[in-house]
Amino acid sequence: MWTLGETLRQARLDKGVSLADAARDTRIRRAYLEALETEDQAALPAAVYTRGFLRTYAEYLGLNPQAMVDLYQPAARREPTPTLRPALPHVPIPRQIPLRPALYGIGGLVFIAAMVFAWNWYQDVQRSLREGDSSFQRVRTGTPTPALRVPTPLPIAIASPSPTATPTAEPTPSPTPVVDGILVEFRTNARVYVEAAVDGKQVIAETLPAGSQRQLPLAKESVIMRASNGSAVDVSVNGTRQDPQTSTDPVELTWRR
Repeated sequence: MWTLGETLRQARLDKGVSLADAARDTRIRRAYLEALETEDQAALPAAVYTRGFLRTYAEYLGLNPQAMVDLYQPAARREPTPTLRPALPHVPIPRQIPLRPALYGIGGLVFIAAMVFAWNWYQDVQRSLREGDSSFQRVRTGTPTPALRVPTPLPIAIASPSPTATPTAEPTPSPTPVVDGILVEFRTNARVYVEAAVDGKQVIAETLPAGSQRQLPLAKESVIMRASNGSAVDVSVNGTRQDPQTSTDPVELTWRR
């Protein structure tokens, strides 16, 4: 019994045609026709195409196409389905960073940095304003403060105008002809916390802005005055201007009869 290849080859020889003539008439490559006759499975295409070529070639040679197909592939054999390749190669697309989220992120960082800077600046301002007030709050509650200096009590000038006093540009309290006690007047040239006690009774304890002018009640025995900035107050006692303080540290001034 002849095989598939022998049957095809003998039918072609009986018909008296060559492989070239058969390839031209059937429009099947000569290599495929030769592979069918020699049963070279490696040279044949996928089974689905090979069965089509075999059917066409069998009809051309006058053979039974179905019988030839059965000889090529027995019922127990199964050919794998050919895998289809993509027409175009896969080209990787580079990832792009979204512009809008990036701008939102940069804007958020700038806003946070601005808020941190503003908060630090506000804390510095509040700390500088509390430095003077906190030092005198400790003095008033009896807590000792190392920055407080106690100057030597200044002499009391008896109420009489000084013959050698020279006028200044800043307004000063007018001298009182006769004062029976201690009369203290002061003027601020910067923001400063001031507290004072007359004859042991507190009469003022507040933070005054620049340009404020105050006169304490007339004292019979003593006056104690404290300021968070010694250079920020100009003091006159019984009409006589006292020597100005040059230090910006807290000071305590005392006058007694």
